[in-house]
Amino acid sequence: MKPLFSEKYRSLRGRLLEELLHRRLPGAAVWSHCGTQFCAEPTSLALLALFFSQSSSSAMKDDLKPLLAHRLSDGTWPSATDGAGVNVWATALAVNTLMILGADSVTSKVSVKALVQCRPLEASWLVRLKFRFSDRQVRFDPAKYGWPWVPDTVSWVVPTSMALITLERAKRRGLVGGAELENRLRLGAEMLLDRVCMGGGWNAGNAIVYGVPLRPHIDATAIALGALRLHYQHPVVRNSLTWLLGCIQCRSAYSLAWLILAIDAYRDVGADVVPALAAARDRLADLVLDPRSMADTSTIALAALALGAGENPFEESA
Repeated sequence: MKPLFSEKYRSLRGRLLEELLHRRLPGAAVWSHCGTQFCAEPTSLALLALFFSQSSSSAMKDDLKPLLAHRLSDGTWPSATDGAGVNVWATALAVNTLMILGADSVTSKVSVKALVQCRPLEASWLVRLKFRFSDRQVRFDPAKYGWPWVPDTVSWVVPTSMALITLERAKRRGLVGGAELENRLRLGAEMLLDRVCMGGGWNAGNAIVYGVPLRPHIDATAIALGALRLHYQHPVVRNSLTWLLGCIQCRSAYSLAWLILAIDAYRDVGADVVPALAAARDRLADLVLDPRSMADTSTIALAALALGAGENPFEESA
């Protein structure tokens, strides 16, 4: 992001970072959404926001220990410490955070491998037959699959997108490779392109249900566009970016922060992106001043990232 934006929002971003430190749970560098139990999403996002605010990042490596303490034996993470099992979204976020904050390769590889090997129900040919011939209320190609929210369920847009972002980063860093990885990356991208809503953008999972076209969601669309940056020449991606650029007056700080991080990755593709990015940041700055918009820790962390001047942690091509 541009230094100009860093100067303009320095004070506001500093307040957000102070609030993150205030919300850190006693005795450990972990966070909850707005309660007292560890939650993987706000913890990962808070660590990223604080990391990009540091002039020296070496000290942040120690803050990974509490996050790693909540990792399950198979290398995955639960969404929270409330007895919940494996959560793919939480795992992809946590692994992306590990790599950015400098965890050693041995530590990261275990979880990267778990992501590569995770399969949704559509990976089964019996389930694919079901969707093709008996369950026709949703319209998508079951042969194109990504990642589920939790094991033994079908693919969804958000966990698939974050898994793609994380695995592309792991691939660039030499943590994983081979035919299985390439196949998963290809299928995940094809799944997103297949599930796009009419006119661009993504809903949570499917574009049409019971014959009714669904509306796109701003956060799902933003995260999907982050995952598909390397596919910008595809009409689906370009149309979806156009749709997202029309959403900068969004009233949700959480969704608007994701929007900013997404279109920041596309700032070099057209003259209309940079002005929209500036307007979206101005809009987010206004929302941040309203405490009702900032009750959730994840929103605070995302807003700090969106108003910052560091590397975009969700830019696939970064």
